[in-house]
Amino acid sequence: MSRTIRLSIYVLVVLSAVLLIVACAGGQKEAAPQKLSIWINGRDSFIGPNEQQLPQDQWYISQAIKRFEEANPGVTIELIVQADAFQAHQTFRTAGLAGNAPDMANLWSGMFTFPLAEVITPINDKIPKEDREQLSGWETVTVDFKEGNPILGYPTPDNQMCFFLYNKKIIQEVGLDFEANPPRTIEDFYAALEKIKNAGYIPIAVDEAADGYPYYFFQIAAYWWVQQNGIEPILAEDRGEANFADDQALLTALRVYHEIWAKGYMNEDAATSSDSWQKFLQGKVAMAPRVPSFINDAQNALGVENVGAIIPPDISPTAKIKNGTIGGPGQDIVIAKNSKYVDTAIKFMSFLNSKDEVLRYYKTQTKVPIRKDLTMADLGLEPGSIGAKLFEWSQNYIFWVDNSLSAPVVDDFSKLLPLVLTGKMTPEELAAQLDKDKGK
Repeated sequence: MSRTIRLSIYVLVVLSAVLLIVACAGGQKEAAPQKLSIWINGRDSFIGPNEQQLPQDQWYISQAIKRFEEANPGVTIELIVQADAFQAHQTFRTAGLAGNAPDMANLWSGMFTFPLAEVITPINDKIPKEDREQLSGWETVTVDFKEGNPILGYPTPDNQMCFFLYNKKIIQEVGLDFEANPPRTIEDFYAALEKIKNAGYIPIAVDEAADGYPYYFFQIAAYWWVQQNGIEPILAEDRGEANFADDQALLTALRVYHEIWAKGYMNEDAATSSDSWQKFLQGKVAMAPRVPSFINDAQNALGVENVGAIIPPDISPTAKIKNGTIGGPGQDIVIAKNSKYVDTAIKFMSFLNSKDEVLRYYKTQTKVPIRKDLTMADLGLEPGSIGAKLFEWSQNYIFWVDNSLSAPVVDDFSKLLPLVLTGKMTPEELAAQLDKDKGK
């Protein structure tokens, strides 16, 4: 074969390859734009109390969305804040039935989410293997908490818990030391509250009817209820297999709940107030039951060195569960059945739970991650710090009672508790009403 022929063949081969590449490039189409929307709770979730005072583009969740969009060209996510986290569940159901729900919604987990299954996309077969293995809390988004049932979403990245934040300056002033000797019995707890009261301070401040849902002392009372006999008797009552009216653990917890208010250990207007947290931040209150999203706010107002945390005292020396508190992954993110972008939504939920994002999230709020592969060292927690205590408490918590009960029961439980608190309803009357709610 002559040199000229070989050269011609070579040129043709190269030209063909170039034309093929051009043709392929010309045939490739850019991925179609995807615009998703997400509802985020305005309370106790991704938007901490202190963040709410900042422009929206400075919120952690806004910045996380931006990072996800940058990593996924063509994808945009619209953030919509739901101010009423309780009402958001019914709003989501209505929107889902109408076919115009947001692609994703941040809801309360467990029994708040399960009744919405008809408007939620199950994701059992779409969860990445690593997420299944590295995240805890999957039972809180699995219908009826039973393995094998539809999984309705992802737990949010944090294990929320309810505990008492306290003002160290006040506690020290009245001669108490909650760091070395926190009250672990009801008797010791009452004695401490009496000292604080006699010194002229409000021992505990709460808003038990704010936004139509009590915050947060009722969660302490719920813990006292469960810790006496465990959660199973309560679930049996909820199913109608036993009576709330016969539950002595419930009646005992409610009596203590009321007694603390009646003895003057709580702000007198607890059933109507909405400013208890501000009173704590102003140094007028010794203790406030709260969840982790409030820690940074307290430390910014009072100083890191002046904010402490303790778990509730045990209600009885014979309690089945001791030295714990109430908590768990109390919120989730679900995908609406009307969403066109299920795979992208799952990718986003997985992104929020990734190790890098969880560490970023932790810098904005003192949280306990649900990732199993993060240690106290990874989180930079100093021994004795509130964050370190939360990490330890997360190993021994009771899952939220309100997230475990059926909607009619928990609805009346939460709405009527302020009446029990102030003595306008007896524990027996509330228990009788819960029995009427069963099976609705």
